[in-house]
Amino acid sequence: MKNDGAYTAGLRSALANRRLALVLWLAVAVPAGLACTPLGALTRLFDASPFRDALLEGWDSWAILSWFILHPGPWRVMRLVFASTLAAGLLLQFFLTGGVLSALTSGIRRPVFRRVMAESAALFKPSLWAGARYLVALALWMGLFVAAPARLFAKLAENRPPNGFWTGTRELWVVVLGILVYYLVSLKFDLARVALARGEATNARDAYRIAKRRMKGARGRVVGVALFWTVVGIAIQALFTNLGVKMNPHAGTGVFGLVVVRQIGFVVSAMARVGFWASLVRFDEIRRDELAPKFAAPLPWEIPPAEPAPPVPA
Repeated sequence: MKNDGAYTAGLRSALANRRLALVLWLAVAVPAGLACTPLGALTRLFDASPFRDALLEGWDSWAILSWFILHPGPWRVMRLVFASTLAAGLLLQFFLTGGVLSALTSGIRRPVFRRVMAESAALFKPSLWAGARYLVALALWMGLFVAAPARLFAKLAENRPPNGFWTGTRELWVVVLGILVYYLVSLKFDLARVALARGEATNARDAYRIAKRRMKGARGRVVGVALFWTVVGIAIQALFTNLGVKMNPHAGTGVFGLVVVRQIGFVVSAMARVGFWASLVRFDEIRRDELAPKFAAPLPWEIPPAEPAPPVPA
């Protein structure tokens, strides 16, 4: 990976570090497994409902909406379970990322699970402080560069025809600037975590200082890396989602096959996430080499005089 570009290094690492992807997949599989018990109770309720036969013939949005209205209690419990599952999954992803970054920066591929867990535990406290700083910075810059101008555009659009210039400008500003601010703040946090994993910083403040230095003058390049892997992740999810819709299982075997296909999709998505982190690590290495102090050329009077050539024998 030392001689590769950021994109090539990420693609190569995504294919070579499948065990790291499986560790990240556990952060999805374990919380999902915890939600199986309440989901089973909801499934039994669905089997006893009059909407079962209609849904087995294919997806019926009106049947699902009617079921939501007639059975609000079970769905309220499931919403709580899904929210808890999502929170647990995000926390696990946050915890494991430090270990994954340490494995990628060290280049050591085995042992995987034990090393990732140990490094994640060692980096959790500084990563947590960096995460808190990230949330504050995201709220601050979103409010300053996105919410405040959007409010100004909304004021300018008052007493004007709907869908006018200022309304369109407001919507475009919120989408474009919101995405750009999110990427820049998030990538600075990601590079700070790379600095922590590499051992260049021991606390969040020093890690952010290093990340700021790495991003200065190269924001477009690092945003390009993030956009590339975002497109890859969306394409993977779209592929496996469409595959699951086409399967449209009507029996237990088909449902089991659908679950397997979706889990394969999650594993491939985890491989893409490993590829993104590897691209970011390689970008950090490239920027570190670019910013390394160059030795200045000696001045003319500092060059020692050349020794006279020995006489040529006659």
